[in-house]
Amino acid sequence: MSDADDRDETGTADSDTSRGEYLLGALGAVVVLLVLAFLVHQAVVVRDGGPQLSVTAAAAQQVEGGWAVPIEVVNEGGQTAEQVEVTGVLTRDGSEVQQATATFSYLAPDSRQSGALLFSEDPTDGRLEIRPAAYALP
Repeated sequence: MSDADDRDETGTADSDTSRGEYLLGALGAVVVLLVLAFLVHQAVVVRDGGPQLSVTAAAAQQVEGGWAVPIEVVNEGGQTAEQVEVTGVLTRDGSEVQQATATFSYLAPDSRQSGALLFSEDPTDGRLEIRPAAYALP
């Protein structure tokens, strides 16, 4: 193919790429650069502190064979927690009646998971203390 084949009837060079294509190419490059900048920022910025765990409980529900207390554990910290153990202790008149535990295998930063603590005794008849008891760092 010769240079003469690349020219139109007026003698100017034919452009196979329109202005819109250049615009879309530039827009795509900007999007790629923004995504790369975000990923680098996420990789470089160190979140403060370890896991910060909290537990909330809903009302106890009677189920077959006992009682279930729905719980939600939240990690508001900057680090992942593994093998998160939540303990619920039921006491009456100052003495421990029953204890239940639930283990959550993985809790990422700024995430939450739900579960339930199971009791054979009525947890509404006494004082129920629920708290995160242990976790492991990955």
